[in-house]
Amino acid sequence: MLKRVALVMVALALLVFVGCAKPPEAEIQKATSAIDAARMAEAETYAPASFQVAMDTLNAANAAKTEADGKFALFRSYSKAKALYISADALAQKAAADAATEKEKVRVEVEAKIKEVQALVDSVTTALKKAPRGKGNKADIALLENSLAGVTSSFTDAQNDFAAGKYMVAKNKLATVVSQANEIMAQIEAAKAKKAGK
Repeated sequence: MLKRVALVMVALALLVFVGCAKPPEAEIQKATSAIDAARMAEAETYAPASFQVAMDTLNAANAAKTEADGKFALFRSYSKAKALYISADALAQKAAADAATEKEKVRVEVEAKIKEVQALVDSVTTALKKAPRGKGNKADIALLENSLAGVTSSFTDAQNDFAAGKYMVAKNKLATVVSQANEIMAQIEAAKAKKAGK
């Protein structure tokens, strides 16, 4: 009888001890905060691979926690979830650092590209002013002038995005501006060649 009572007491003590396994709230909070900080650092834009690894790890940690939550108190363990939350925290911090590095790299690249694109737009503007004009191409020249106005507007938008710290957006807009400006220049050159061939 005494043996049974002792066994029941040990079982109850074990139940209380193991049943007190608590979710790793501090680690959850740190990992979530680190993910938020990585988002604020624009890791989704500038370090998407690093950010995705951190998110995948956080999702795995959440799944491990949910799995542990569903287990009977005696068998509940949050050690796997805790380790994953710690890993997600570190990976999110790495993603934020990677984003900062890449953002600076893109900033420098776009800053140089703006100067190149300005020269290209100026060159196209000058070429269009000198383009041969006549009865047969007035509509074509007007169309090119409208296209150039659109290119100039897009270039101004890209410069404004750069000034606002939206370097990746500016980079993409500059690529479009270059493509459109080169197309206008090609049309101007074709018009010159056509005029010279007459």
